[in-house]
Amino acid sequence: MSTQCTRRFVAHVALALQPLTPLSYESLEPNPQGAVRSRKRLRPPHPHIPRRLRPAANQATLLWHVFDHRIRVRPKNYLFQSGLATVSLILILLVEDAVFRAAIVVAVASTAFTIFVFPDSVASTPRRVIGGHLAAVIAGALISALTMVPIVDSAAQDSRFVADVAAALAVGLGTLLMVSTNTEHPPAAGTAFGLVIYPWSWSAVVFIMSSAVVLSIVRVVLRNKLVNLL
Repeated sequence: MSTQCTRRFVAHVALALQPLTPLSYESLEPNPQGAVRSRKRLRPPHPHIPRRLRPAANQATLLWHVFDHRIRVRPKNYLFQSGLATVSLILILLVEDAVFRAAIVVAVASTAFTIFVFPDSVASTPRRVIGGHLAAVIAGALISALTMVPIVDSAAQDSRFVADVAAALAVGLGTLLMVSTNTEHPPAAGTAFGLVIYPWSWSAVVFIMSSAVVLSIVRVVLRNKLVNLL
């Protein structure tokens, strides 16, 4: 009897002396049989990874993994913010018929997605949205000016490779400008790309910047009604 008590005491002391950390800690609790039982390690949830909930018995496992479980809690936010992205793009495209410039429209559409799906993200702030597209416009303007040099223009006409390199340089230069000025906005890379692969147009620049301003204003006005959908 004394040997069993001694072993239990030594086990308790050894486990009690283990260091506790914020990300991993254990709680000891003896069960009725006298054995030492340890609880599962507790870790704080990652801010961008929702907790996995166990599906109810009557739920299809496949559907549980396909759909975000929070859509049942906040269905209005999902519908409202998706509708905002749709309405905003419709209004923008009605004002400026720029559908023929696919890459530029995709960049603006990606900005709308970022703002209305991740409104709390740093990339959705007006500084990043407007500043990122402005940096991309500057990069696109510089590379487009380079392609207008007679020698480069002649080479671009003879080989598609030159045009591809120019578009890649525009994206790279735009990225450098954004990270150097704290205006990182991923969709703006499409802006730099679109301004180079298409003939230079000031109307395209006005379309991009006005779209960035309008989307930023909508986010600021409706800020209290928007939530992260991730």
